[in-house]
Amino acid sequence: MSNDICCTPSATHPYGLYDPEGSGITFHKSAKERDEAAEKTIKAYLDEGEWLEEVTSVFAFMVTHRAAEIDIVRPVGEIGEDGCDEAGEYWPNTDCEYKCNYALKTFPGVES
Repeated sequence: MSNDICCTPSATHPYGLYDPEGSGITFHKSAKERDEAAEKTIKAYLDEGEWLEEVTSVFAFMVTHRAAEIDIVRPVGEIGEDGCDEAGEYWPNTDCEYKCNYALKTFPGVES
């Protein structure tokens, strides 16, 4: 098994494992790596020949989508004292580099 484990899903690490009493949620490069980690995780719930009840909360999954920035708008020119840029767009925070919305986007190369 690879030690290449992430705490955030990505196009390179879409295979997830949830361990409620251990590492929480981790992401792996392949289903095989995730399943190998799951096998070890499940075995950790065997305590002196008895299964801990929490073992039934271990689960595996694959992330196909993640919230990503969309509709990015950048200020036109300088933001004035009134909070508006040169195009008249209001900016509530003059330190903002841009404003945007968020929506679910598929990971490249990952089928849903």
